[in-house]
Amino acid sequence: MGEKDRLIQVFLNLVKNAADALEGQNDGEIHLQTAYRPGVHLAMGGARDRMALPLEITVRDNGVGVPREIFPSMFEPFVTSKAKGTGLGLALVAKIIGDHGGTIECESEPRRTVFQVRLPMHRAPRAKSERSAP
Repeated sequence: MGEKDRLIQVFLNLVKNAADALEGQNDGEIHLQTAYRPGVHLAMGGARDRMALPLEITVRDNGVGVPREIFPSMFEPFVTSKAKGTGLGLALVAKIIGDHGGTIECESEPRRTVFQVRLPMHRAPRAKSERSAP
C-alpha cells in the first residue's frame, strides 16, 4: 500500500550510502534482509495509539561506519560526512519512511552499519482535518 517510487528511492539511497562506505575496500559487503515480524508495535502516547510495524527491511554493510560527530543528527537536512554530499539523502529517507507511517533506526561502528526500516502493512486513512487543502 506504499508509494512504490518513493520507497524505491529510500532503498536505492540506503544501498548507495552503503556502497560509498565501502569505497577502497576489497572485502566490502552489503546485505539486504527482509522479514515479517507480526509482534512488533510502536507505542505512541498510550495503549490506544499502538501501531503494528511488521515489515522489516535491513541494509547492513561492513564499511567505515557513520562518524560519531554526525551520528545524532544524521537524519537532519544538510548533515553529511561526504566531501561532495548535500546531506539531503538520509533526511529524505526519514521523511519518506515517516510519511508511510514507519520508522528508521541506525546502529553503526566501524565494519558494521545497520539501517533498519520498519513499515506497517497498511496505513489508516488520515482524518479529514489532517488532509491538506487542494
